[in-house]
Amino acid sequence: MDPSTAVRRRAGMALVAVLAAVLVAGALLPLWPALRLSVDDERLGHLSLAEGEQFTLSYVHSIDHLPIEENLEVRDGELVVDSTRLRQFGAGMGHIPGEGTGRADGEWWVIEDMNRPIGPEVAIRVGTAAVDHRLRTPDTEVRLSPCLTSRRVVVEPVRISTLRLLLAGDPQPHCDEPSPG
Repeated sequence: MDPSTAVRRRAGMALVAVLAAVLVAGALLPLWPALRLSVDDERLGHLSLAEGEQFTLSYVHSIDHLPIEENLEVRDGELVVDSTRLRQFGAGMGHIPGEGTGRADGEWWVIEDMNRPIGPEVAIRVGTAAVDHRLRTPDTEVRLSPCLTSRRVVVEPVRISTLRLLLAGDPQPHCDEPSPG
């Protein structure tokens, strides 16, 4: 083998090694925005969430028994409440002066542009089936109440690798079906 062929072969092998390293790094580096769901400090799963997308935490108010939807987004790694939709002002609910603008939307009252920072995570003490806690992204809805009543669920923004994104299972909590009575 002449020297120029050997040099080209080594250069080709080096290029293949560099490309393989880049592919492995791309698969393992945390590049993609997501929400991590944990239950009692154990990871339940991830929900992909593109930059700028909102997610919704919905539930039924424990006193007036009407639905509430809180829309949150991730800004610089922190969760921020952007808007809230509710059917009527219940205990602890309503428009706070100086925090967004309120308007009627059919049967709903909507408070927009709230920009209320809540920190790097939100912890939810999941209510009963009547409370019906749900977490919704543009692509997925996770029903928390059927299996996780009284449990602590933490939602936090993270970045995940391509590999984890591709292999991530359904973050739906799985519970035993009630036995026939």
